[in-house]
Amino acid sequence: MLAHMMAAGFTAAAQQEGFSGMDASRSTGLRAVALATVAGLALTGGALAQSKPSPLGAPNRPALPTAKPPPLGAPAPMPVVPQQALPPRLAPQPPAAQAPAPVPPPSLAAPQVIPPNEPAAVTRLRGLLGPSVRLSYGSAQALDGTGEQVRLTAVVLERPGKRATIEDVQLNGLREDGVAEAVLRGFETTEDNAQVRIGMLRIAGLTVPRNAGGPPQPDQVRLEGLRLEGLRVSGAANVSVDLATVENWLPGQPGTVQVQGVAVTGITEGFVDAVRLARVAFSGVDIGGTIAALMRMEGAPSLPGRASFEMDGLELSAGGSPVGRLQEMRIAADMTDNRGSGSGTLALRGIRVEPLPMIAPWLTRFGYQAIEGEITAATSHDATTGHVEVRDFTIAARDVGTLTFSLNLDGLTQERVQSLDYSQARLIGAALGWADSSLYRRFIAMQAAQARVPEDQLREQFAAMAQGALSQPDATALVPIRDAVLRFIRGQATDVDIRVNPPKPIGAAEMQQVPQNPAELQRILGITATSR
Repeated sequence: MLAHMMAAGFTAAAQQEGFSGMDASRSTGLRAVALATVAGLALTGGALAQSKPSPLGAPNRPALPTAKPPPLGAPAPMPVVPQQALPPRLAPQPPAAQAPAPVPPPSLAAPQVIPPNEPAAVTRLRGLLGPSVRLSYGSAQALDGTGEQVRLTAVVLERPGKRATIEDVQLNGLREDGVAEAVLRGFETTEDNAQVRIGMLRIAGLTVPRNAGGPPQPDQVRLEGLRLEGLRVSGAANVSVDLATVENWLPGQPGTVQVQGVAVTGITEGFVDAVRLARVAFSGVDIGGTIAALMRMEGAPSLPGRASFEMDGLELSAGGSPVGRLQEMRIAADMTDNRGSGSGTLALRGIRVEPLPMIAPWLTRFGYQAIEGEITAATSHDATTGHVEVRDFTIAARDVGTLTFSLNLDGLTQERVQSLDYSQARLIGAALGWADSSLYRRFIAMQAAQARVPEDQLREQFAAMAQGALSQPDATALVPIRDAVLRFIRGQATDVDIRVNPPKPIGAAEMQQVPQNPAELQRILGITATSR
């Protein structure tokens, strides 16, 4: 999400939206995350696309440094100057430029007074922000001899109707296409009547190419790292994020995104009014390439190696009472090539669903106070041959039962999946199983009470219906299936397993031509059943 918002920030800058480019967002939470990123872009090239070359005949701009600057606060090497140009004695470093802390004016029509000894990087920043944004500060201090590393305090950014303040800004290696490092502390602004504050934002190794045809695409951006701390939004809905990081947003390389300590309260739509999330992260994904593919409605790029998605501590509540929780989610994929071949696993553990209004009557009838369980699965895919296997997809609910499912297909090549063409898919095999803990027993008890008949009598009624459907002359292959189903219905077994193993792979068109009677279905699909 942070990655998507960074792309949105670049686009907004190109449209001269300054640091208020998220007005179109409808979600307070999304606006808050977007502002966290655009806050940094506002001082590190958020209006990069506004820069224009000098007109013909105008004096050339000073050349920008090309060497990678040292970290903030570290002494920078002095520039190489011809010996005859050196003065007899180095002049002392000029004092920090001072400017009074500005008061928000009713308009920005009056010209701004720029201190004469302003560091070069600050002057360059003014040009990058564009004429519609006014930059002022309490003090500006050069941290090196060239003025390329600077520290600003009491920073104010203004444009008509918008104002943001930043307690402390440090810039290193600001260029027209990015910045080597920028650190912002104490960012505050107001967005749609919501107060937004960011404790700290650090951006490192940012490069945004200048495209003649419009803003850059996400897969053209390079970002070595982004770190956000202490995001707080106070308004109709309150949002807080303790930490968010982005690492290695580089074309064709695996990147990492992580968000910790998320809390959203005051939600007015839906069945919950508060959400808490301890942590969410993904890694091993081409961040820019994936976002660009989604924007173009194309298949996301696959990188060989391991990719993962992790989520911990999701809690939903309404009116101060818990609604549901997910202790952890783990999704992992081990890719063997860039076409999507590989294997993967899925695990959702610690699931708990409270009696929501939509399911409370059902839970009450069956005597459940809540539903707890987990979901697991393992899969594999060969993108060249189109072979797909889903192994042991399991949904287990405590004191309810366990549903298992497996599937074996071929004909689903990468090209067909991307084009949503499943006409060539063929079924090799499948299985469906149910291990009852108490759900079926509770169902029989409830139905018997409503019908005012003994439970054994009701079971025999259901058994008679199943026996009639699965009994046909000269269909001896149906006998094992019928017996397994009858044992489960009568309570003589708690587990039932049904398998489909056709003599040869069968396609969707062939399935539609199978006669709809149990005997023919069993013969063509190779259906078997067991119970225990």
